[in-house]
Amino acid sequence: MPLSISAFAENSPAVKPAAAPATQIPLAPLGYKPGTSLVGPRSSHAVATIHFIDKEHLLLTYSTRALIKRLEDQRETDEDHMVRALVLHLPDGKILREAQWRLHDRAQYLWPLPQGHFLLRIRNNLYSLDPLGSRDPLHLGQHLLLEQEATLESIFFSPSRDLLLLETSPPQMIGDDPADVANRPVTANFFGIQVPPDGTVHFVHRGQAKAKNAFSMSFTSMGVLETVKEDRTHWGFDFHIFSGRKLPLAGFTSTCRPHAIFVSDAEFFAYGCRGGDEQKLMGGFNLLSDAKWVFTTDDEPVWLSVQSSPETGRFAVRNTQTTAAAQPDSGFPIEVQSQEVCVYGDHDGEELLRVKAFPAQRPDGNFALSPDGLQLAVLQGDQLALYALPPISKADHAFHQKEQGILSSMRSATQEDVVRAISTADNNDN
Repeated sequence: MPLSISAFAENSPAVKPAAAPATQIPLAPLGYKPGTSLVGPRSSHAVATIHFIDKEHLLLTYSTRALIKRLEDQRETDEDHMVRALVLHLPDGKILREAQWRLHDRAQYLWPLPQGHFLLRIRNNLYSLDPLGSRDPLHLGQHLLLEQEATLESIFFSPSRDLLLLETSPPQMIGDDPADVANRPVTANFFGIQVPPDGTVHFVHRGQAKAKNAFSMSFTSMGVLETVKEDRTHWGFDFHIFSGRKLPLAGFTSTCRPHAIFVSDAEFFAYGCRGGDEQKLMGGFNLLSDAKWVFTTDDEPVWLSVQSSPETGRFAVRNTQTTAAAQPDSGFPIEVQSQEVCVYGDHDGEELLRVKAFPAQRPDGNFALSPDGLQLAVLQGDQLALYALPPISKADHAFHQKEQGILSSMRSATQEDVVRAISTADNNDN
């Protein structure tokens, strides 16, 4: 592959000794009770979520017991429950604002957006939240973004949360065969996310595509990453800029197909294998065609969840330890032991912190990395633990800025029609 070098595995990075939290906020006085059953994790239930609004405020949400009245438009498949949302001040845990939502299922319902805003899902409708804003503080600034009858299949974001991939399927009607519903075609819509000075979130449509099934891809607001098989153990990465140009990147030596995830607009890491699926590899790459680091790891990317600090390049990865391998097509492991969250520095792959998160849950939400990359929040039973991370060195900051510098020539691609640009990328190799 032109301009490509392959990354080879090195020894695993030194494991940091167990760290003590800088702050612990007891959650029992707030009415929070951690789940203890495995039914929730196995059913993809979202038990609770924590997200940084900024470095001094957290948004905590969790299911709470409440008397629920039956609605006229109630559906037979509904699993109605109430979720309490609290804006907490750090580090004292003081409640500044709160709201309550009636949700109709147990799937993931909350995602972070730029500038301390959030995306809330209620059924198939999407709302923006502005928890610290002055508009409608009693409801955390809840504002309808998208109302739809189509069934929401999946939601994916760019690392900077400025591009959204929304996948939907036709709504299920009375009398539909469940077997046919599972095979309905998927519509993929890309939306640019804008937050102007008035704090009102806007979606800007950037393309639509049709697919036979739901899919996932690694992308930023400027392009999409393609993994290319070169031979049995060598893989390449191509970044297709939405303006139509293709950027060949460094390669990866792996015996299985790598899974790549962006942690900033210019940096990504990938999971691979060495000598079979048993030995896992992690490698760090960027759009400068650098293979920065690769090492072996015992962490299994089961129920993988990643939180990044795009402004610093740091990222946190949650993996799940199991007592047995996942059954084919089951979607979950037979028995969950625990979950660990590891924070890495993207410059050299240094492990900065490794801590437990419990109880385990399959969706995102039981940990959060602060926007400045200096704090990690983790749910640990009935405690919210806050860990301090080491300062970012001048060398790491300078290297991160160098990586971001390549983006200046791609900025115009943030206005392109995403689907059109992807479809023509192979014909505009430059």
